[in-house]
Amino acid sequence: MTSKAMTPQQVKDIMTADPICVTGDITARELAEILESNQISGVPVLDALERVIGVVSQTDLLHRCVEGPLGSRPGTFSLARAAGLADGTAMDPHELGTVEEFMTPEPVTATPDESIGVVAHRMAEEHVHRVIVVDDEQHVLGIVTSLDLHKAFPKAA
Repeated sequence: MTSKAMTPQQVKDIMTADPICVTGDITARELAEILESNQISGVPVLDALERVIGVVSQTDLLHRCVEGPLGSRPGTFSLARAAGLADGTAMDPHELGTVEEFMTPEPVTATPDESIGVVAHRMAEEHVHRVIVVDDEQHVLGIVTSLDLHKAFPKAA
């Protein structure tokens, strides 16, 4: 008789504890540097009391670069301009605004004791790739990504 490894049943079993978080006042460029240097694709956004108020991803950042800052005219801003490639000059790091201006507010959250099946279903319904794990006061405890869920479920035979 062979013993099978138990599949984790709760979020706390698969979450990444103490994830990197940012505040809403950092610039788009600072966010890009954080994501790149840590090889991650998104982070929770915290308020001054360290409660989660949003989530921001590489996709949000890319949309901001393509769309430009609030109030810019359509077609006058491009990814090349954001990267400083259009005319060879570096863009002002504040030109794209702060994370709070383009983050997704009210992110999908979970508690550490929730079933991973329930959370996987919630992620699919909400079309998100990450869930922020929080305590009762909305302080970040961890993060669960779609890749974490993929690793948690057994392979099909």
